[in-house]
Amino acid sequence: MPKKNKKSIFEIVVAWPFRIIFFVIRVSLLTGIIIGGWYVLQTVGILTVNVPVTGASMLPTLPEEGYVGFQRYYQNEILEKVLPQSVQKGDIVVFENERTHKELKEQNKESTGFVKRVIAIEGDAVEIKDGLVYVNGQKTPEKYTLKPRSTFGGTEIQDCRSIKVEKGKVFVLGDNRKISMDSRQIGLVSIADILFYIPFEKQTDRFGKNWRDPSHDFDTEHESLFDTKLFIQLLNNERIKQNLNKLQYQPKLEKSAHLRAEKMLEFDEFDSKAIKSGYTMKRAMSDAGYSNIVYGEFPMLGYYDAKELFDAFLVQPGAREFLLNEDYDEIGVSTFVGELNECPVQVVVQHLAGYIPPNYGAGEIQNFKDAVSKMQDVQPGWQRLESFEEFYQEHKSDVDRINEIIAIRISRFEKIINQMEANKWLTEEQNQWIKNDIQLSQEQNAIADKLNK
Repeated sequence: MPKKNKKSIFEIVVAWPFRIIFFVIRVSLLTGIIIGGWYVLQTVGILTVNVPVTGASMLPTLPEEGYVGFQRYYQNEILEKVLPQSVQKGDIVVFENERTHKELKEQNKESTGFVKRVIAIEGDAVEIKDGLVYVNGQKTPEKYTLKPRSTFGGTEIQDCRSIKVEKGKVFVLGDNRKISMDSRQIGLVSIADILFYIPFEKQTDRFGKNWRDPSHDFDTEHESLFDTKLFIQLLNNERIKQNLNKLQYQPKLEKSAHLRAEKMLEFDEFDSKAIKSGYTMKRAMSDAGYSNIVYGEFPMLGYYDAKELFDAFLVQPGAREFLLNEDYDEIGVSTFVGELNECPVQVVVQHLAGYIPPNYGAGEIQNFKDAVSKMQDVQPGWQRLESFEEFYQEHKSDVDRINEIIAIRISRFEKIINQMEANKWLTEEQNQWIKNDIQLSQEQNAIADKLNK
């Protein structure tokens, strides 16, 4: 019987487990080095992380849909000593926090974070005014924005109210300012929430071809950018698509809209009831020498151009129904640049009006005809009293007055009948006649009773 090899037993029992352990350790170290190297390469930007981008808030810089390569942003004090890293103004960042998760969930979107641009960093003072961004009191030229003078305040950061960026925070905005949800709505962003970034100095080669020339961005400061003719054209094109009549431009409605815009800014009141100012659209139309049967107004705050305002109206609650109302046939638009709470602002006010025929019922007209017929029957009898000289001299004032009342009422009713038969609305004066007729009728009956005694 052959003897067992002691060396083989030792290798099997003792050496091989150690070899396996050492092998696992070597593989783990190598894997760690590879992963760490990969991580470092992503951090310094030699390799990038493809981050999904959706939505138009970063136009024109980033696409509405797709993947964009970002550098990884780490939160490690030890690693930072070896590879210094800091977020600076102009950098594009990806961040996540409870607020972004909530907003994306409400929009039924995947929680991949917000992608925005850093505008101000720790210690900076930021103010939004007149459609522009001021950092430390200086207007900021922003070639990467979709349109100039397109930045306006929100719920968290309002127009003309300077804020200072806190320690460990940044102020971010989307490049497409009119539609972006950013620090204006969700507040300052913690640097600890940043996951990825693209340094500003690395953006020009990749995205610079999409940017504007900002050299004239400040030329139109405090001026309206609104093209009324283009807006009316866009609106009428949409009305035609909906088989509605085109709106005719009415200068008097433009005047009334301008008068209302002044009052809106003066009283900080944009409700059509005009409780504070008492200056309603009806009063403004009257002051502009205009009147109509149906009318309405819709104001919007902000430095919109024609296309932006039209697009905004189509999604604004109630605005679409207002603009596409079949009862309107005339329009006037005023863009007024003024100040609200000592802050420059533009208000665009639209006044629409139209005519609807009254279509009176036959019974309504007949009631007035019957009243005229009755008065014409009794009128000759009262007129003949003037021929009874003694009676007439004794009751002259009453006889003259009752004949005057009857003549006035017949004349007014005949004019009202003519207006109704022409299917036209009664004028304010004619409506007042109807109200006053109750008193005239009572006076006529009282005089008649007195003279018949």
